[in-house]
Amino acid sequence: MGAALLQQLTPAQKRTLAAAIFTGGVAVAGGHSLQNEVRRAQKEQQRLCAEVEQKESGKAKRPKVAVDEVFARRLCTILRICVPGILSAESGLIGIQACLLLSRTWLTDYISRIEARAGRYLIAQNFPQFARLLAAFAGVAIPAAVVNSGLKYMQKRIQIAFQRRLSHHLHQQYCSNRAYYAASTLGGLTNADQRITEDVEKFAYNISELYSYTFKPLLDVILFTRSLSRSMGYKGQLALYVYYLFSAGALRKLSPPLALMTAQESSLSGGFRAAHQRLVAHAEEVAYNDPPSGAAEQLILNQHLYRLLRHNKLSAFQRFVQQVFDGYFVKYFASVVALLVYAAPIYFKEPAQRGSRDDITQDYIRSMRLLQNTSKGVGDLVLVYKRITGLAGHTSRVAELLEQVKKLSSGDALTTHRELYLRNVSSKELKFSGSEEEPDEELPPANRQEGNVIAFDKVALNSPDGTALVRQLTFSVPYGQSVMIMGPNGSGKSSLFRVLAGLWPLQAGSITVPGEGGMFYLSQRPYLVTGSLRDQLLYPQPPRLVWEKTSKATKAKFAHLAGVTLGEQELEEQLDTCLEAVELDYLLTRGKGWDQVQNWSETLSGGEKQRLAMARLLFHNPTYAILDECTSAVSADGEVKLYGACVQRGITMLSIAHRPALKKFHSTIVHFDGTQAGQGWSIEKIEGDKEKE
Repeated sequence: MGAALLQQLTPAQKRTLAAAIFTGGVAVAGGHSLQNEVRRAQKEQQRLCAEVEQKESGKAKRPKVAVDEVFARRLCTILRICVPGILSAESGLIGIQACLLLSRTWLTDYISRIEARAGRYLIAQNFPQFARLLAAFAGVAIPAAVVNSGLKYMQKRIQIAFQRRLSHHLHQQYCSNRAYYAASTLGGLTNADQRITEDVEKFAYNISELYSYTFKPLLDVILFTRSLSRSMGYKGQLALYVYYLFSAGALRKLSPPLALMTAQESSLSGGFRAAHQRLVAHAEEVAYNDPPSGAAEQLILNQHLYRLLRHNKLSAFQRFVQQVFDGYFVKYFASVVALLVYAAPIYFKEPAQRGSRDDITQDYIRSMRLLQNTSKGVGDLVLVYKRITGLAGHTSRVAELLEQVKKLSSGDALTTHRELYLRNVSSKELKFSGSEEEPDEELPPANRQEGNVIAFDKVALNSPDGTALVRQLTFSVPYGQSVMIMGPNGSGKSSLFRVLAGLWPLQAGSITVPGEGGMFYLSQRPYLVTGSLRDQLLYPQPPRLVWEKTSKATKAKFAHLAGVTLGEQELEEQLDTCLEAVELDYLLTRGKGWDQVQNWSETLSGGEKQRLAMARLLFHNPTYAILDECTSAVSADGEVKLYGACVQRGITMLSIAHRPALKKFHSTIVHFDGTQAGQGWSIEKIEGDKEKE
């Protein structure tokens, strides 16, 4: 039978059939090969991200990035932050955007009617009416241009508003309860800087764009469908919408994992940025050994760059394949379907019922204009899954950021710091008193309390690798009786200060600390705030310029940061006294007085930075000063003067130092021997004749 049918075909029909069979075979083979290439690309992307995922392997398992219930719940949580209430400014912006979208849809419908009538009068050569419609078109183009520009402007305003809300919310939590320390130093959050800046900005952009690309197409479809029903009816349009539903399902199956790709790209970009930041932070240490350290760093940076660009290249290939199918099914073949839907009713009508040429022309121009806009609207709705899946990747990153920062800033900071310390800092699972596992030695319970003095009672210290450093450490720092800690490197001196500050967990024993504001810490590396010379001494009060530009509502919220209430002259007199005490008064004449602003970290030498930090200490004049080798870069004579200034101010010091000349400023010396034998410490009393106990 098949042979008989083939014999009935003409040579041209046989050639067409052969070409169709050949094209179909090539299409099937090509599609299978293309599918394999896409799968290989996705597997390679997973391998490229394996190192980043390995860094986070010690943390809780991350949920799969997809458009699902988790995504919806997270998105709602973020949107409640972005739009706190129906009367908020953000809600008003969204309302204005909705009005503009309605106006644009109405204007498009009105313009299509003008174009249709203009086409009719042009075919009929009725030029006066044609000119009148041209004038009307020019007039309506003015509000149309304003509305189109207003849509883009409002989209940007919504993006900025959302970014501001999210950033303020994150800053509030990130700067509370030392969450920033837990995030960066204790490894509580990878690439926190990138997530708070770039990821939040990308999310705000995508969510503001999604609103326009979802609400406007929906309006177009609803209103234009109603307008088209007058000429085409609803049955013809139904066929078009059925085609789009079929296309949407097919394209959804062909779509690559856009949400996962977006999250992976952000993660790899953060790793590349972190590699550059690490080189900037340790530029001096690297430069000392360059060559060949510079070449080693180049290879490290190039590896991060290769992984990022290779991933982007593979993503671009997958998006190219997807866009080919999107363009064909949603744009070009959809136009074919739309023309068929419009032409079919006319074709099946009797010639006498088809209307005049002028009527057909007017109806065709208006219907095709509306069909084009309807098709574009439906196409945008079909492709909205691409935007949603892309948004899912940014939502996942921002949601993880919000969840982790909330965890780090809320609840018991000491418990959180302990968990992160054990997970990311300690290379060995330390055993704490009161833990579920019994420790190898009997340790007293860990207890931290407030009091009038600094005191340690039977405190135990381990190094991060689990080595026992100090056991049963017991001493106090009464007011007016400073204590000095001495010992070799790695004996636990700085570890004790971190535990005292609550940065590292207390393993065992009891620590008593003064209430809030009773202690002032100075480390070996002074922190110099961005601001004027005056701001360096006033810190941790906010820089004056920052405080002056802060709104009244924010000032009321942070009233405790307002700082000193002295008059300007009295304040500068105190500042002058502190700067003279540390022998840095020449800075006032070298620059433009107290208001000079410089890059202090680059301008000042190591010794000058430490002197400036000591001037800050003298200005705030706390009850206790915790000094961690804070004068190591100062000369021996200068160091003696700095400690003498603290004693004159009545500041009680708990200090780590090495120079014997500083012993005279302390009543007690605690020696850490670092031998890992015995208790690891001893006490030396400093009296008038320096007799040892």
